[in-house]
Amino acid sequence: MNYKIIIDMTQVLPKIKKLNVKLGYFADKSVILELEADNPDDACYLAYREFCEHIIDQDNNSEVKAILRDIKNEFRVIRLIEL
Repeated sequence: MNYKIIIDMTQVLPKIKKLNVKLGYFADKSVILELEADNPDDACYLAYREFCEHIIDQDNNSEVKAILRDIKNEFRVIRLIEL
């Protein structure tokens, strides 16, 4: 199934901007992704994983990984729409 996921990045952005990485389409306070997943839980997980991979592709050190672990609960999916 395909899902449209709307993510609230307001709590995540201040912590990630300290890393000096290019956020690309994750730089906005609200981000919309379209993903294919088996169920809504997988869609939310895949959105978080896509964000983490985007950051880690640029800087793969222990500080970055620690910050990504810390913000895991601040990465908020505010809307999930089945397409």
